[in-house]
Amino acid sequence: MNKVILFFSRTGNSKRVATKIADGLGLKPIEITDDKNWDGIFGYLKGGYYASTNKSVNIKVNGDYKGADEYIIVSPLWAGGPAPTVREFLKQVPINKVNLVLTCKGSDIKSALTKYENKVGKLKAGFGIVERLKDEDKRVEEIIQLFK
Repeated sequence: MNKVILFFSRTGNSKRVATKIADGLGLKPIEITDDKNWDGIFGYLKGGYYASTNKSVNIKVNGDYKGADEYIIVSPLWAGGPAPTVREFLKQVPINKVNLVLTCKGSDIKSALTKYENKVGKLKAGFGIVERLKDEDKRVEEIIQLFK
């Protein structure tokens, strides 16, 4: 089965998680970028506004992802839902082939996955990772085992 792992990251947390998963699966992670500056407190506030109001961004996928049987997408949770960059990317792939890994600092993952699915459609699967806590490596290993 042809798998691709993609990520969007504002602070580096989702990139770190995506890299760990990709390494465990022998894949190269592909970064999704956009045309906005999300740096600093103003970027954080703008990100929450864009996420909560469904504002669009222009994206660039920095690698070949088309034609995969399965997509593993690592994304931060913004304002309880999809980061705008990931929301835009999800319009380009069959949503029923998407496995979503969310990085967050304590938001309700089940509620967040429901919010994602309400905005983008039924995901293949969703997983939550609490970043920068002692269970991150354990959760990453669980996800790797699911895809081996």
